[in-house]
Formats: sequence, C-alpha cells, structure tokens
Amino acid sequence: MAGNDNPPAIAGRLRHKVIGNGLRELDRFLSVLIDEVAMLMPPDDIDAVRVGRQRNTANKLRTLHTALGRSSPDHDRLRALGRSRDCLFYCDGVVTRSDRRHGTMMTIGWPCGENQVGGLIAVGERLVITPADLASVCGFYDRLGGDLVGVHPVPGRARLPLAPMSPISADANVACDGT
Repeated sequence: MAGNDNPPAIAGRLRHKVIGNGLRELDRFLSVLIDEVAMLMPPDDIDAVRVGRQRNTANKLRTLHTALGRSSPDHDRLRALGRSRDCLFYCDGVVTRSDRRHGTMMTIGWPCGENQVGGLIAVGERLVITPADLASVCGFYDRLGGDLVGVHPVPGRARLPLAPMSPISADANVACDGT
C-alpha cells in the first residue's frame, strides 16, 4: 500500500461485515444510553417503557429529545448511518436500496468530499469507509452520548443525575469483556 495515505482501517474479505458490526455496537450502546436517561426522567415527562421498546435509535432519540423540549437535528444522520451500517453488514458494502421508494441514491452517514456529511451514493455502488470516516462516526456518537449524560445540559433544565448502575445495565454483558 505504498503511497496510500488512507489505508483501510480493517482489511480482508470480512472487512465490511466487521465495520458494520462495529457501527451496530455503537448504535446499540446509544440506544441503551437513551433507555437509561428515559428511566431517570419523571414519568409524567416520558413513558420509559415505550421508549425502551422502540428499536430504531434515531426515532428513540427523537422521542427523548421531544420529552426534553429539544429539537432532534441528528435524526437524519442517525437514519443514514443505520442504512449504511446495514449495507456494510448484510450486503458486503454494496448499496442495494435507496433512501426513498423507487429512488436511485442512498445517503451515507459520514463525511464525503469537503467535510460534507450525508453524501449520496448510487444503488449498485460499493460503500467506501476510511479511517477518517470511522473517526468522524465515532466522534458523532461520542457527542451524542456526552449530550445525553449532561456534558451539554439543556438551558433552563437541571442536569440528569446518572446512577452508576440501573436495572437495565446491571445485567448487561459488554462484548468481549470476558464474562
């Protein structure tokens, strides 16, 4: 790979599946974090059980933001990341469907070109994800997680106190933790 400034972060025939699985793990962690925050909110503000039953993380985060009186500007990017993740994991990185019915393009959830997030890729093309793209996605999830734990509190609202262990996370096993 001499002369290539951006070698693939992961090489080999299962590269797309491994990256897709990593993105799925990030999404799952965010989903569990949303559940935890919802459980800490007053029952009059949000139905934590209903939130916990939602499977789409983008929709789940939007529900939580609505309960907090916030907008949800990251909804479209989370949805695009979900489609991109599924494309990597299930289709070996080949785009097989569009964002819209009968469409020809899919939106990706990482930067392309001049730091523009949400670039388009045609159905039939293969997704390319670089180490910089992965770092951008990780930074995005880190920002969302930090926002949820109160690093960036909502003006006029108290910071949500997060318990060290709640009933949902008490029985959770983290992948590769050896238990």
